[in-house]
Amino acid sequence: MSSRFRLLSMVGLLLLLLVLPGISLAGSPTAGPFGQPVGPKVASVGPTILPGVQVLSVGFGDSGTFDMASGATLVWQNNSSILSTYSSGATGIVMAAPRLPAGATVWQVDAYGYSSGATTHSIQLEDASGFGGPIGALAIQTSPAGPGVVQTTMTFPSGVTLAQGHAWFLLDASAKSATSAFVGAIFQYTLATAALVPLTPARVFDSRFGAFGGKLLAGTHRTINVKDAIDPTTGVVNLVDAIPQGAKAVSFNVTVTQTVGAGFLALAPGAGTTVTASTLNWAGSGVTVANGGLIALGSGAAERQITLILVGPAGSSAHVIVDITGYYW
Repeated sequence: MSSRFRLLSMVGLLLLLLVLPGISLAGSPTAGPFGQPVGPKVASVGPTILPGVQVLSVGFGDSGTFDMASGATLVWQNNSSILSTYSSGATGIVMAAPRLPAGATVWQVDAYGYSSGATTHSIQLEDASGFGGPIGALAIQTSPAGPGVVQTTMTFPSGVTLAQGHAWFLLDASAKSATSAFVGAIFQYTLATAALVPLTPARVFDSRFGAFGGKLLAGTHRTINVKDAIDPTTGVVNLVDAIPQGAKAVSFNVTVTQTVGAGFLALAPGAGTTVTASTLNWAGSGVTVANGGLIALGSGAAERQITLILVGPAGSSAHVIVDITGYYW
């Protein structure tokens, strides 16, 4: 863990505790947000910082308070203050939305609040599958009671990683009281990293050899394995597992040759057939053209596979050659 991230974490925690309403860092009773008495601050250990993580501080209340029975929005506000969302007797959900990129892995979450007495809160880490989509609880932790500053810690020894299109939400879902609240949280996370392993260029597919299926025709696709290297003169496998199991992506060079008509070639991870971009284009017959790029590999049954898709007018065709120049763990 770098000293920079430790410093940022400590500064964030200090700022968080300084803005907790009704808490005196000297320990003397003061008034809460609605004038109620609040007891002395209790000891708070602060977050235990894990090695190698990044730290993000977020505030509760960013997305408002919702009535759990009716689903109606009671209060909406676009900031980190929660004072206006806590009225005596209100029941609902207050959210903190850490804006972490897809693929980030969360290892620990420390949520901080205050209480003048025995009030506890249900702190929940949720996985929301898209805006307005279903929400599933990843972890639920009951906070300790006060009086004073309270800290709730969730740890994930194996990490929690969300897929593309999903998002984290941290909820305080409980009966709200004017004498207690949760104010913010500190997330410890890491980002996915992929290490490039360069290779001596290796041919893995050549449709000119009968064993690879012949020309691709317009409107068709072909899922190919990129795991084994072949002899470029015979098409016979000469290196098994040139791309090892566990590889997440490959760098490639793809060539089309002996084209008939115009068209373009698209590549998709695994056995996917959705065309999202062109890998290379050609304008007519008798063309040979090449291009390089990166592509994710499939998983499960499609592990170490990609799909070639030829798009063009009826009658278009081309031979396709794929060389691999490296892979990513």
